[in-house]
Amino acid sequence: MTAGAVVCGGANLAWQLYKISNSPQPPQGFWETVSRINFFELGIFAAGGAVIAAWPDILEPAKNNPNHRDFFHSVVFGGAVLYGAVGKHSQKWHPDARFAAASIALSYLSHLYLDSGTTKGLPLT
Repeated sequence: MTAGAVVCGGANLAWQLYKISNSPQPPQGFWETVSRINFFELGIFAAGGAVIAAWPDILEPAKNNPNHRDFFHSVVFGGAVLYGAVGKHSQKWHPDARFAAASIALSYLSHLYLDSGTTKGLPLT
């Protein structure tokens, strides 16, 4: 959950800073930049990222089976999540919607990435 919060919150902060620096009236200094950051939005993304990163274990709880990593922990499902968020079809979406979808996908994938480094690893399918 921590990784998901950091990934999604960090992505939101980067997106906000990008939009702030490319605005018609860019900030004149560090403190003006900080004053334009929407910290409520940042907190929502961080909290959402924590929840989304927990989804693989919510969908396939370890209490049901110590070898619980199945489809929702798989490389194939991770690829599907990534494609769903940033595939060619997403080019038609509003940039903010594309960013939100990518952030959600990265939060989910952060869980899979961390699980891939364990002795159990991730199944292919």
